[in-house]
Amino acid sequence: MARTAKTTTQTTAKKSAEKTAAKKETLTKKYLRESLENKLSRYYGTIPQEATKDQLYKALLLTIKDILSQKRTDFKNNVNNQRGKKVYYLCMEFLIGKSLRNNLMNLGIADKCEEILADMGMGVTLDELYDCEQDPGLGNGGLGRLAACFMDALTSQNYSGTGFSILYEYGLFKQRIIDGDQIEMPDTWMPSGEPWLVPRTDKTCTVRFGGHVHEEWKNGRCEIVHTNYTEVQAVPYDIMISGADCEAVNSLRLWKARNINAGFNMALFSQGDYIKAMEETSRAEIISKVLYPADDHEGGKLLRLSQQYFLVCASLQSIIADHLRTYGTLANFATKVAIHINDTHPALVVPELMRILIDTYSYSWENAWDIVTRTVSYTNHTVMPEALETWDEDLFRLRLPRLYM
Repeated sequence: MARTAKTTTQTTAKKSAEKTAAKKETLTKKYLRESLENKLSRYYGTIPQEATKDQLYKALLLTIKDILSQKRTDFKNNVNNQRGKKVYYLCMEFLIGKSLRNNLMNLGIADKCEEILADMGMGVTLDELYDCEQDPGLGNGGLGRLAACFMDALTSQNYSGTGFSILYEYGLFKQRIIDGDQIEMPDTWMPSGEPWLVPRTDKTCTVRFGGHVHEEWKNGRCEIVHTNYTEVQAVPYDIMISGADCEAVNSLRLWKARNINAGFNMALFSQGDYIKAMEETSRAEIISKVLYPADDHEGGKLLRLSQQYFLVCASLQSIIADHLRTYGTLANFATKVAIHINDTHPALVVPELMRILIDTYSYSWENAWDIVTRTVSYTNHTVMPEALETWDEDLFRLRLPRLYM
């Protein structure tokens, strides 16, 4: 029996390796060059000999996105057909680094792309195209790098894993030294990094803040009524994560905050009160503006709490919707889903998942708690006081009244 199992495993591994090798053969220089030329013509109306470095960089980027997108579709279909367990990894930051070099290396086509650029005779090297890309402002240090490495490892080992974070418009900050003083400048990374993002507006969800909560008994059941709340749209954008020598392509899903009305107060704008007209939009979108806003004042603390709940609430909605599309029930949720929270920032996933199971799906407290404890795991990186966040109850009462209850 052991020999049979071993033989079956070896056969499966051999077939997988052969399949990977066959796919690599399809990524010929001819295919890559034609795709690059088509992208330059279609999106920039130019030919390789007249293209700028930025146009070449973005055309190559779009070529790689097409390849990854097809791999991602094939891998996702295979996972769904096998009904395997899925891992979801929540972290406030992912320090993924530049994507072009990483993806070319993982796909094994960096040398081919270098040769294509040389054959075109434009005097542009792959290293020069790498320099066109800025580091995404999605992470800061060790915590974010660990999260990125975790996603790389999951993917390279053919596990189904999805990362969740926030699409920070400006990242943390860039440091400039002027006359001996440190000056914090916005980390404007979007111009070169935005093309890697795949908008998933079809997966948009809403997150509620503030308002009032009270209980109502109907037909022998306690219902939670939430009124006078403010809603913010959570719009997902995906970055595809490739792995080395593997079939898998996973996703890092980033949430962007947007005003629920997707606009501004036209009446105020027409009256000339332009700043007031944009106030609601600005109040909503500030959630995803900056990584780790200063929290040495009440406004900063409230924003950080809002960011963390925004991440948790939107991600759980996505996870549950994905599970229900596959199975149509939450009865097997704990056996098919693993949610890992990286450090204390996403800790609200525990009470929020309890809230969803109890309020939306009518689970008892005991059954909901059983699911949560079997689904959620946690990594703690330090026990230093500055890393263990504490929140004033008034902030919860004001911003998250249902979790406060």
